[in-house]
Amino acid sequence: MKRLLAIIVAVLCVSAAAHAQDGGPFAFVGAGDKLPEFRATLTNGATIESSSLEGRVTLITLWASWCPSCRKEFKHLAASQEFGALLQNDRFCFLPISREEQSATVVAWLKKMDYPFISAIDSDRSIYNLFASEEIPRNIIVGPDGTILYHSSGGSKKELQRVIELCQEQLAPQAQQ
Repeated sequence: MKRLLAIIVAVLCVSAAAHAQDGGPFAFVGAGDKLPEFRATLTNGATIESSSLEGRVTLITLWASWCPSCRKEFKHLAASQEFGALLQNDRFCFLPISREEQSATVVAWLKKMDYPFISAIDSDRSIYNLFASEEIPRNIIVGPDGTILYHSSGGSKKELQRVIELCQEQLAPQAQQ
């Protein structure tokens, strides 16, 4: 019985690792897919189109201020020196996209938390629905050519550290050649 339980746990772990790169069972896009086209309004009033992200390594985070895992993730990002260094790199773009919230709510929450981020607003879930049907936070790393390199859901510290490391790897000098 113990051996059977160990085999089941091992299979689940392998399955979870495989799903991390492709976003899991609720994802519509995964590694190797092109970034879906979208247009969003940012909390600073500007608009952004997915096509404008090309040429940079982009981390898209699908989130909501009411989501406990999302809150933990943002707290970890804000405290991470490695992530702070990414934000200083002009070849990197961080694009959080708030799901099912109004701009005023997101602006107030970001200000209250004293985060230096702006966010896109997806009040009707139309952008989120291009990526997945369930689960936030979601982190999608997009390469300079517009190809999705990594898609994960969940907000564990370990997973978020992996996302930061993958972004760093993409920005390393040898990755540009």
